[in-house]
Amino acid sequence: MKLFEAFSKKSPNKVFLSILLGAMAGISYAWLIPLVLSAVTADNGAMKAVFPQTVRVLGFEVSNPLFAVLFLCTCVFILTARSLSQVMLSRVSMEVTSELRISMYDRIAKAPIAALEKIGSAKLLAALTTDVPRVVMGARLLPDLLTSAITLVGMLGYLWYLNTDVFAFVMGAILVGATTYQVPMLIGRRYLKKGRLHIDELQESIRGLIYGAKELKLDSEKREAYFQEILLAAERSVLKADKTGHTIMRVAMNYGDLLSFFVIGAVSFVFVNHTAIGSRDLVGVIMGLMYVTGPIALLLNFVPQISVARVSLNAVNALFRQIPEEHLPERRPRVPEWDALRFEGVQYQYASNDEKGFTVGPVDFEIRKGEVTFIIGGNGSGKSTLSKLITQHYRPSCGEIRFGDEPVTPENLAVYRDGIAAIYSDYYLFDRVLAGTRLGDQLLQPRVEAYLKAFALDHKVVFKDRRFSTISLSDGQKRRLALIVSFIDDKQLYLFDECAADQDPGFKNVFYREVLPELKAQGKAVVVISHDDRYFDCADKVIVMEDGRIQRIEDRTVPAFDESEFEQLVFA
Repeated sequence: MKLFEAFSKKSPNKVFLSILLGAMAGISYAWLIPLVLSAVTADNGAMKAVFPQTVRVLGFEVSNPLFAVLFLCTCVFILTARSLSQVMLSRVSMEVTSELRISMYDRIAKAPIAALEKIGSAKLLAALTTDVPRVVMGARLLPDLLTSAITLVGMLGYLWYLNTDVFAFVMGAILVGATTYQVPMLIGRRYLKKGRLHIDELQESIRGLIYGAKELKLDSEKREAYFQEILLAAERSVLKADKTGHTIMRVAMNYGDLLSFFVIGAVSFVFVNHTAIGSRDLVGVIMGLMYVTGPIALLLNFVPQISVARVSLNAVNALFRQIPEEHLPERRPRVPEWDALRFEGVQYQYASNDEKGFTVGPVDFEIRKGEVTFIIGGNGSGKSTLSKLITQHYRPSCGEIRFGDEPVTPENLAVYRDGIAAIYSDYYLFDRVLAGTRLGDQLLQPRVEAYLKAFALDHKVVFKDRRFSTISLSDGQKRRLALIVSFIDDKQLYLFDECAADQDPGFKNVFYREVLPELKAQGKAVVVISHDDRYFDCADKVIVMEDGRIQRIEDRTVPAFDESEFEQLVFA
């Protein structure tokens, strides 16, 4: 996607009308100079007889009233046409850039979680916070760029009308100047592109500074090493590339500002000695060249900013190509009731460029409604990957996942996801209850207030107009608030990833001994990832993971074998 191409596709009629009005404004600009020259050198006896040479307007004496009226009307037309052209194109540019941002939001929202994790948040944030604003700035320059370009074309047309030899000489001089101008601009653009690549590294370094603050504060040498070797190194790389690129471009811009004056000097001191040209035409040529100094300078000064916008737009386009999209149907089928979530030969393999990625599976098990299933295992055992397969964030590389007897397919994937609530270890807490809850506002308010009181948060948080008064809470309090939101959503399957890890012993006991049994009693399927072996007795089933595979499954709903009862039955 290119900037002007995006404009044309968005509103072709408005863009065409804007270009037409800009062209007419540019032609009118060019018309002003011969109009003024004609008024100054006017010596027509018939005109003197018909039109007075001076008139009084509001106490002022105005010479050549006919030319004055034409000049005024032309100026008013230029003001109107140029303003309409710029306003229309500016509005289109705002719509295009807004759609670009919305497209980015939509692509991220619809992308598979695995793809977003592979790309990394640093690249996504850099695109949204750096590239999109740069594209917006570049797009907003297009109206002035267009008007200046058309004005320049109009003035060159006037020069062609005055003297074709002058026009050819000026065009040759402009061509040489523009070519020599582009060489440093290309070099500067390469440095800007290099600086843009370093911004991704800088974003990742800033994330490390913020999210790794606790670890860095515990060791001053590590903190200094991180600051100097990673954060400042990335900052210096961006600064060096940007300073070099902008320095080269600034010198080129100053050279571009003088191009028109170089041409004027060449015409005034060299060209007149080799080609016959009248003084009136020479005055018109010089006035025309002086007149185009502004548009040429404007065009050349806009080039660096347009270059930056193009670099950022290319980065956005590359990111768009990198982010796949889940093509889910808009009309969602009605999903039949299910009693168990079944995994049959399910396997998931992480993509890797250089070697075979980590693999989870194949696994076979089921999670039933009305039961609490614990998933346990050491770090790197595959618990997190398995949990994302359960919540349908990851799609299996092979095997089949069934809700009841229905396999999960692209057609019903979104519907099954809608019935799942999950609180991961890296969960995000929104400051409001979104539209997913089935409760109306009249039932929602007292229900949330009751939960806040039960979870000892009523003295910290007030719920009003579907929003929480604050989410600036401790880690344990945030998890409790996340629990409240998940209960309000009233899903069929709940997954909790170390949800009680940050809680005090009192609430940890409430979570395992009261919350989980309550969800079980409601007929929910509950999955808990936990390391807390003191509460393993709360589970109906325990799945033990090791090296990406299920080591064993302990089904505690099956009665244990009683040898004495067996003997009584056999020998009765």
